[in-house]
Amino acid sequence: MNSDARARSTAGFGAGGATLSLADQLLVLRRRWRVILAATGVVICLTCLALALMPIRYTATGTLLYDPGQVGLAASATPAPDPGSLSATTASQSEIIASLPQANALAARLGLASRPEFNPALRRSFWPWRRAPAAPDAPAVAAAVRRALSASVVPDSRVLTVSFTSADPVLAAAAANAAMQLYLDHERDQQFAALNDTRVWLVGNAAKLASSLDATETRLAAARAAAGVVPGTQANLTTETASGIAASLVQAEADLAMNQARLGSAARGQSAAANAAIAPNLLPLRNDQADLSAQVQSLSGEYGPDYPKLRAARASLAAITAEIDTEAGRELAAARGDVAAGQAEVATLRAALASARTQSQTEDADSAPIRALEQQAEAGRDMLRDVTLQIDQLAQAASLVRPDARILSEAAVPPAPSTPSRFLLLAAGAALGLCLGLLLAALDEALDTSLRTGQAVRELTGLACLALVPEVEDPRGAAVSAPFSVFAEQMRALRTGLALAAGLDGPRVIAVTAARPGEGKTTLTIALARTLAAAGLRVVAIDGDIRRPNFDAAFHMRGAKGLTDHLAGLAGLDEIIESDPESELDVIAAGAQAATALSLFLSPALPALLATLRAHYDVVLLDVPPAFALAEGRVLAGRADAALFCVRWGETPARVVAAALGALREAGVNLAGAVLTRVDATAHGRSGFADSEIYQPRYSGYFRG
Repeated sequence: MNSDARARSTAGFGAGGATLSLADQLLVLRRRWRVILAATGVVICLTCLALALMPIRYTATGTLLYDPGQVGLAASATPAPDPGSLSATTASQSEIIASLPQANALAARLGLASRPEFNPALRRSFWPWRRAPAAPDAPAVAAAVRRALSASVVPDSRVLTVSFTSADPVLAAAAANAAMQLYLDHERDQQFAALNDTRVWLVGNAAKLASSLDATETRLAAARAAAGVVPGTQANLTTETASGIAASLVQAEADLAMNQARLGSAARGQSAAANAAIAPNLLPLRNDQADLSAQVQSLSGEYGPDYPKLRAARASLAAITAEIDTEAGRELAAARGDVAAGQAEVATLRAALASARTQSQTEDADSAPIRALEQQAEAGRDMLRDVTLQIDQLAQAASLVRPDARILSEAAVPPAPSTPSRFLLLAAGAALGLCLGLLLAALDEALDTSLRTGQAVRELTGLACLALVPEVEDPRGAAVSAPFSVFAEQMRALRTGLALAAGLDGPRVIAVTAARPGEGKTTLTIALARTLAAAGLRVVAIDGDIRRPNFDAAFHMRGAKGLTDHLAGLAGLDEIIESDPESELDVIAAGAQAATALSLFLSPALPALLATLRAHYDVVLLDVPPAFALAEGRVLAGRADAALFCVRWGETPARVVAAALGALREAGVNLAGAVLTRVDATAHGRSGFADSEIYQPRYSGYFRG
């Protein structure tokens, strides 16, 4: 497992790089709260700066109602538009309101070319080498006004909203109202122009109709004069005459048919019926004849032929029969005369009718052109009358023309800016900053390869993490001055760990090293030495960092002879051993022979010195240089019985630690364990790691100082 994976496993990652649980993710946020807070604050500050630099804009809005079906007389004869087409037409009106010509007219009406907001020629250039145009650019002004002007349709309605945006709220309201008024004026002018064009066309058409009517009437007068027809009279009377003859003929034919029917009935032997039909006055005689016949028959049956009443009855019957025959013959002769007279009348009427029809056809052929001209003239007069009426109606409509829309509400001066929306932008900036902070926190966590827990140290180095030493104000004396502090407790834990790990059952030489400077190895060496000395052990601490000796300042031994001087034979052992004024600790300085230090460490003098010190002390602590700094450090660490490796908490990269351990192992150094030094107790206590437990407030009763 590489160093990053080992560190993540300690931070809550599962085996094999599994995804962090929610609790672990929250712990990551807890550890990286400074990154999140910083990113959020930076973005909010940038948002505030952007708000300060952004120009303030005000938007004023008015409303129009587009309703072509409710306008005046000019459109009263126009059928109501289809709802679908009206919706499309309403949408097109918004384009007209926000069109470039309307924007140009609005700029001219309000004098917007004199305002730098809309005229680039009046703006001051931020860059000194960029010069503003010498003259106003009309297209640029119109384009700027058009960008500030907008119109839209309220969904599912015929209401149009007209808005104008400007840095001046009064100008924004005035421009929105002016834009609506310009649109109404444009619509009115369009309708008036359309009516005027129609009227001009109708006047021209009326002139043509009047000229054509004059020519028609001239030809009609000439035709009448040629035919001898007086205007206002009937041109041909023969037609009426023929109609009268035809009616008489029909009546005569009907009378003839009736007479012929009566005469025919008589001729077929129906004497009684014929006589009744021809002579109705014979009917009483016929009734008397019937009565006498009945009387004769009755008497003949009862009496003989010579019965006086019978003879008298027969005589009366004969007289009545003779009278009837005489009267019927006279009436029949009269009927034949009537039939003959009727036939003659019918023949005469038929001849007259044929003659009248022939004459009427002749007269019709002569009067046809006159009638055609009269009809043409009448049609021309009707058309001229209609056109004249339409011209009068258009004149009335033109005086009452109004646009297809009306203003529902005028734009009011906006009380507050429309842009920028400070609250929304600040909220968006805060949200963006928080998201950026979370991202940076996750990235920081992913890129952080430093070691922050004992578990991470064990997984990376394969060594036991013997202690997590907190960073305190006086780490070298804290173990003695505050024996019940967390620092002192970690020193005791380190002593215990060394005893278990290195098997310290007798005098031992322990080297303290690190991967690079600043890891706290010298501080740890002094603190551990004083802790062991305070526990009653005989301890000597040797400064083996020849190039950068730290014991001189810590124990006030500047100029004192030390390790290299003794190895070079320039000082005895008693001369180089100094006492720590604050404890029972003995101290050996680095010495002044830095140039030949490596040769001295490789000489037999060093093992001899260490053997002597073993005999006199329980523990010998060697503060050796970092593993990457000098070869002397690896040599000294190799001479010791065991080495303690220091890792700075949250700072030293895992790759540096691994490389330093590799160099020490190649030199044959016996590594007893590792120590996390300079631990930030507050940050580690918030980290949520398992070994941060001792830094929790609940353990405050166990530690003091």
